[in-house]
This record gives sequence, C-alpha cells and structure tokens, in this order.
Amino acid sequence: MLEENDKSEAQEESSTKLEENSEDEPSSSEYDSDTESGEIDEQDLIVRSPEQKTNGTVLKEDQDVIITVFPLREKTSSGGETESDEDEKEEEEQKEEEIPANEDIIAKAVRLAKNERQIERKDIPVVLTSIVAMATVIYLVVTILGLTVPARPLVLSRGAAKPFFMPHQRKLIEDSYDGAIRLSRNNTMSVVLLYSPYSIKSKWFRDEYYSSAKSLKKLHGELTPYFGATNCFDTNSYCRRKYNLKQYPALMAQNAAGMASVYNGPLVSSYLTRWINRLQTPLFRLHSTDDLMNLAKNHDLLVILYYHIRTPPTTYQSAVNFTKLAFHYLDGDPNTERVIFCMVTDANLAAQFQLHNEHDVVLVSSELKLLATHYMGWANEALYNDIVKFSKLATQKKIEFLNLGKRFHSTQLAEKLDKGSVLLYFTKPLSYGNDKYKMLRGIVEEYRTCPEKDMISIENEAEEEAGKFMEDCSVSLESSFCKANNTLSFMMIDSKVESALAAKYGADKEDMVVAINSKQEITRFIRKNITRENIVCLIRQHHNAADNEFVTESTEIITVRSSTPPNIHCNAVGEPSYIRFVSNTSELLASKKINVIMFSGGIWHSASSSAIAPFHLVADHFKESRNLIDFSMVDVSETNLPYNLNFDKLPKILVTSADSVGLSWTYPEEFMINHTNIARFVLSRPGKIFGRLRWMDSCQGVCRKNARREIQNERLQLKRQLSRNVANSVRQREKLGYYDKMLRLIS
Repeated sequence: MLEENDKSEAQEESSTKLEENSEDEPSSSEYDSDTESGEIDEQDLIVRSPEQKTNGTVLKEDQDVIITVFPLREKTSSGGETESDEDEKEEEEQKEEEIPANEDIIAKAVRLAKNERQIERKDIPVVLTSIVAMATVIYLVVTILGLTVPARPLVLSRGAAKPFFMPHQRKLIEDSYDGAIRLSRNNTMSVVLLYSPYSIKSKWFRDEYYSSAKSLKKLHGELTPYFGATNCFDTNSYCRRKYNLKQYPALMAQNAAGMASVYNGPLVSSYLTRWINRLQTPLFRLHSTDDLMNLAKNHDLLVILYYHIRTPPTTYQSAVNFTKLAFHYLDGDPNTERVIFCMVTDANLAAQFQLHNEHDVVLVSSELKLLATHYMGWANEALYNDIVKFSKLATQKKIEFLNLGKRFHSTQLAEKLDKGSVLLYFTKPLSYGNDKYKMLRGIVEEYRTCPEKDMISIENEAEEEAGKFMEDCSVSLESSFCKANNTLSFMMIDSKVESALAAKYGADKEDMVVAINSKQEITRFIRKNITRENIVCLIRQHHNAADNEFVTESTEIITVRSSTPPNIHCNAVGEPSYIRFVSNTSELLASKKINVIMFSGGIWHSASSSAIAPFHLVADHFKESRNLIDFSMVDVSETNLPYNLNFDKLPKILVTSADSVGLSWTYPEEFMINHTNIARFVLSRPGKIFGRLRWMDSCQGVCRKNARREIQNERLQLKRQLSRNVANSVRQREKLGYYDKMLRLIS
C-alpha cells in the first residue's frame, strides 16, 4: 500500500511539473504563425527519450508522456488555407487522437523508417528502367554516328630504328639500319645484305653472313671485301624506294669498277664464301695448254677471250665487257660453277685455241670441242645466251646440282623426275670439285661414253650377253648402256641445305644414293658404304630390272624371267619388287597360293598408274608371307583375257583363294584404292589359308621367332615318340607333316 501511495504521489508531482512547463512553451497559435512564416527551429522537433532531463526533471520509462504534434500548413497562392488542406488537417488530428499516449517513441520511429524504406524500394525498378532506357538511347546515337561519320585510321607512331646485328658482329659488318646503302671506301669489293628486321629468313641468315665475313677476314686480311647490311623494309628509306623488294633477304656484290652481281644460291655460309671468292677472281689467265687441260678436268664449259694487253689500253672495252658478263653470270648458283671464264694474251697460244683475231671469244667443252665462236664486236646478250644454252646441255649430260635456294616453289626436281630415271646422290658437305663430286663425275663420263657413229666395229654376241649382266661391278661402264632404255640422269643434293627432302628419303644422317624411275615405280638405293663399285652395281641393277621385269618405254610386256645371277643383288642395293607381270592368267587362277591380281589399263591409263604405288606397298607389306600369297599385274591392253575377266572399269583388283578353285573376290569400286584398304580386304576373306595369313600378319619379329622355337621343340618331341612307338604312328606322322608345313611358312 505504501508503494502504491508513493507512486500516485510521484505521478501527481510529474503532472504538476509538466503543467508548469507547458505554460513556458509557446501556444499553438504562436507555433502556427512560425510554420506559416516557414521558420521552424530544430529544437522544437526534438523528441526526448526516456530518462532524459526535461526542465530539470527526469522522466522514467513507466511514466506517461504527452506528445503534441503541430502539423504544417501550406499557403495558397492568395496566402489563405484551402478547404482540402483543412480536411487533411482534421484527418491527421483524428489519427493523432487515436494514438495511445503511452506508445513507445522508439517503436514509432522504427515504423516510420520502415515506411520510408518501402517507398524507396518501390522506386528502384523505376530508376533501373530509366537507366536502361537512357543507355539504349546513348548506344543508338553512338552507333548512328559511327555509321555516318567516317572513322579515321589508327596511326601508331613509328619507333626508332634499331641495329639488326649484334655488337660483336658489327665489328665486321656495318649495319645501316637507317635504310642508307653504303659501299666500300677503300677500292675493294662491297658485299651488301638487304634485310628486313621482321623476316625470319633474314634473322636465320644473319649468323651465316657473319660467319662468311669472319672466314674471309682471316683469309684475305686487309684485302677482305667490305661487308654491309641495310634495312630495306622501312618505307621511308632510300633502299625501299629504290628496290621495293618483295622477299627478304637479298644479297648483292659490287667491285670498285661498278660491276654488280646478285646472289641466287643457298643461304649457307659455305656457298656464300665460294661465291665471293669466285667474284674476286672472275677471270683465269691461261699461260699454256696444260692450264687448259687441268681446267677441263673439273669444268664442263670454258669461255676464252683473246685480249692483248697494251699500255695505254685500247679504246675497245672487250675485257671490261667480258668481266661484266662473268659477274652477271656467276650468281652463286652451284650449277654456274661448271663454267669458267678465261683470258689468253699470247698470240701463239690463242692460235692453238682457234682465236685468230683479238677480242674474239670461243666456247669450249670439257672434251675440248669447239662449241661456238663470237668475233670482235660481240654483244653481251648474245654471248650470255650461248653460255646459258651450252651450260644446260652440259647439265643434262653431266651432274646437276639441286638449288631450291631462294627460288620459292621451284619445279627443278619435279622436271628432272618427269623426264625419266634419275640417280640422286645425297651428301654433305657438297662443293663443286671435291672428292665425292670427282668420283661421280668419273662414273658419269664412263656412262655417257659411247662409240662414234662413223666408226665401224665388230659386235661379239658372247661379249654382249656377258656384258649385259656383268657380275664384277668394278668393270667400267663405257659403251655398256648406250642403247638401253631408261637412261639415267644424275643430280647431287646437299643434305644440309635440303634437309626436308633428305629426311624424306632417309638421307638426313648419312650419305645415300637413290636410283628412281617415277614412271615404273622403281626405287633402289645405297647407304653408308658408298664407293665407285657400289654405284656401278646400282646402275647395272637399275637397267637390268627395267629391261627384264617391268614395262619398257616401248610398252612391251616382257614375261620371260631375267637370267641375272642372284649374287648381283648385293646387300648395298635395295630389294627388288615383289610384283610380277604375267600374260597367262590361267596359271594364276590354278595356283595353290592366295593371288592378288591387279588388272591395269596400261601405262597411258591414268587411273591404273595412280593405283600402282599402293599396290606395291601392299606387296611389300606381305613380303614375309610370300609362301602364302603372290601379287601379280596384268596389262589388259597387251593381254587377251577370258570372257569372265572382261571388266567394265579399270583398274580392277581380284583376290583368288587356294582353298577351292574358282573362288574369288573383287575389290569393291566404292572403296578408295590405297594400301591399307587393300590389305584389310585381303585379310578379311574367309578360309583356312586366309586364317594362316592373318596369323602370320599379326605375329612378326620376336613373336614369329618364339613360335618357330616352340614348333621345333614339339616336332623334336614328336619324332622321339615316333622312334619309340612305330605301330600307332599315322596320326603322329600327320601332325609331324603339319609342323613341317608351318615351319616352311614361318621361315
């Protein structure tokens, strides 16, 4: 009871204090006047929390707080209040009356904040929609402007030119990376490289160029040529405006007299060094006939000028023109090294060379035969054309060097193979006049030596037959194949320069000689032990096979087997073909083996010619199963076939079985003719003999050796059993015959 009385007294005291405070507060009329004037103090809107002092008193949580809210009034344009404003004011007063006096102030503030947040959340989609619409409009405007207004190209500032060669390389090579062309100032020959800093070939050739400069510096000392390099890719440079090159690098040389030569050889240091040395001494002076004989041993064409040296020199510049011609022709191609330019100054010696007048020029072959004569007043162009013509003739008769070099998409090798049989000699390093070249050159001279047509000779048939299949490969080739078909042409290839081609033939690691006949699909080769005797043996075997086993150039089918001794096929020479040409198909159909027969339309039938190569590959694939399968070829244009073998389309491949006579399968026309399809077609045929063929095809190498060993052991045990028990030996003897048959197939 006492506590309740105390509470009631405290409430009365608080109410009296509030009344006193209310007297001090402004009246509602005063507040309205303040709001109407638009000036409201922030202190008038402060809401005091519980336990906050108010005019010196402390309000507790359980005490009732009376809150008076004064709504703001809006003025009309005339300065008075409208009826709608009065209605809103009355509604707000009614709502305020409904609010209980003891409602928590903090809860009310939280509720108001939530209402504001809900209003803000409702506005978010509207804001996003407006942003998207604005972005779409901006994008459309920019797009339209981009389509209508012409765009300017982006031009990047060109960076400063940089040196192309390394610092240690610039000690021997003057790098004009600014695009200027600089020549020697010391009356020596100038060698200038025109490069592009972005060309991969130029970057690769940079070290080779430095190697040549370094080696020539050691060789010539102070008389070494001037080596320069110019950036010819810069569009603002003098070099680009003058030459406008399409391919890089380019190399040119110029002597002190202004005679120039452009390099057209392989981008290798050894070839470049030989070219520069040759240009430094373009002419060779003949002092005697011995000099001419020595030069004829190593060169195929000699160009000789008769010039009498006088002091002062004559006005006729034949020597100068002759030197210009030599500079122009010697372009670094290995095939140009077969030509040598000479000069005769003695009248008596010139008369021996049929040079009767001064300034005359003669062309002489390596056999010292006079080919052409150009008299005084000759023109450089006419003499140059004759040199090119006779050089090509010498190339066809002697040895040609493969020079793909800078000639992109060259057809030199394809043209050589298209003309007929070719003997390719892969070696490295290759240079004109070295020991390997001299060895092959001697063989070629023997091979090309034939009796003169005007001479009368007595032919001995016995000697002719003996020479046809000569076992001794050391015997000379003179007059051996003068009338033979498929005459060989000879080509030497540097394996280091043409590494991709050498890898294709397997000659990238060691020297190799290959005899190729592209028309008849014959390829024979020699590896490692390359001697004169082995090359001669390869040439003889090439002609023997071409004349006796394959179609000759006269399209004649030769079915008689060659009587070549078996020991002529030495280990150094490649294996012969496993396909034989036949004219009697009845023998093949009655054979006890599997026969794969290809019916060809002849050498002029393109579809048949394209199928020869895969057919050879299939025959080579089954070479270890020759006891079970044979491969044959029939030329329909030269052979009379029975009616059941008259095919509508050629080529046609027929597979016969040894299990039953007359059983055969024809290769489907919808299948592509390649060696994998043919091999699968043969192996998929039904029958016992095809099962054995499948086993032998899957079991090779170590598997076949193990199988042979097991069969031999079982055969030995079976023979021991037969020696002990002879009475019941029929089945054992049959099994022994089976083992013998399997051993013959495996071996």
